[in-house]
Amino acid sequence: MNANTTTKKGANPFAKKARPNVIRLARECGDIFRYSFAIERAFEAYFKGIGSDYERKTTFASDFAIAECYGDNSVLDTYRRASASWMQDKDYITELALVLNWYGWFWYDNGEPGLSALYCDLFYKCKDAFYKAWKIKKTDSPEEVARKEDAQSYFFHTLD
Repeated sequence: MNANTTTKKGANPFAKKARPNVIRLARECGDIFRYSFAIERAFEAYFKGIGSDYERKTTFASDFAIAECYGDNSVLDTYRRASASWMQDKDYITELALVLNWYGWFWYDNGEPGLSALYCDLFYKCKDAFYKAWKIKKTDSPEEVARKEDAQSYFFHTLD
């Protein structure tokens, strides 16, 4: 779908729901898929720019870029689906937290404090859900304790 695409009634299908800077960036890229690709590249460039060897494992950055074009409820829905699907995968849930944190700062720097706040809230929600899902319990087997310790170490090290 092109950022300038119109429906039969002549209205842009996501202009009323998306924030102005999202629409501006999507239009500059030509369509929402090029926009999502550009966002994915910006996400990767950020990690290279800070000297990190982190390599992207998911399409979360572009998934959220596409969701942004349809408004905050789509961003929330994308978060709900991703966190529900990937909470037990330490690599993916860690990347979800990274993407949410990065987007919070990205939109803060690009003049969308409301969208920044939404992503920051989702980041802390994701972090809290991770703590709950990967908490070591007294009844855990030694193997389960080791698995959870590994996941916690990975999560904290990667987000640091």
